[in-house]
Amino acid sequence: MGKKKRFLFRGLISAAAVALIGGSALAQDVPAQFVVTGDAAREINEFNQINGDTARRIAETCENYARSMDRTVSIYILDQFGNHVHVHRMDGQGWNNIRTAEMKARTALMTRDVTHGRMNRARQDPFYQIYQITAHGLFPNSGGLPIIVNDQLIGTIGVGGAAPSPEFTDEMCAHYALTQIIGPQPPLLPVEPVRDPFTGEPIWCRGGAGPGPTPESPGDCN
Repeated sequence: MGKKKRFLFRGLISAAAVALIGGSALAQDVPAQFVVTGDAAREINEFNQINGDTARRIAETCENYARSMDRTVSIYILDQFGNHVHVHRMDGQGWNNIRTAEMKARTALMTRDVTHGRMNRARQDPFYQIYQITAHGLFPNSGGLPIIVNDQLIGTIGVGGAAPSPEFTDEMCAHYALTQIIGPQPPLLPVEPVRDPFTGEPIWCRGGAGPGPTPESPGDCN
């Protein structure tokens, strides 16, 4: 092997070592209690995948919170690749409730963001909602949140099935559960008013997640 080739070979080995060390250090950024570890993680070469216990505890916390508010919900928790980790529906939830929970979780996964922001934009422009669903397969409705630990996405949660009110929404349930199990979460976004698609005038209502608008005569959100 010539001198030039030996130099190139050593450079490649060094780069691989740096990548390996960097990957290990990156994996250690996520506390072990939240992700798959040990032989199971080595088997799939993945160290920031939400583990089943964490997903279960998040779902149980959301369920207990919903029950305390006399509500029922459906809960979907996906890993960072979109695989089902934990799925649960409370009694009384129908197909549509379960399906929307999954759609919210997948929208949060595809966008790496809370679904509430897209819901707000859809409330400002109803045609945007149609475009998001038909063109991208996204579901612009609140209730989907990314599960992020130390700036790393380890999964997403989608909650569906509860009619929104100022006291309880699907998003509030998910947010509460993540706060209790993962830690402090970004604050919920405010609810934007629905706008007439032709005039652009706001149509005020209450409900949704976060602090809603409070004009003189609010109605109820759908």
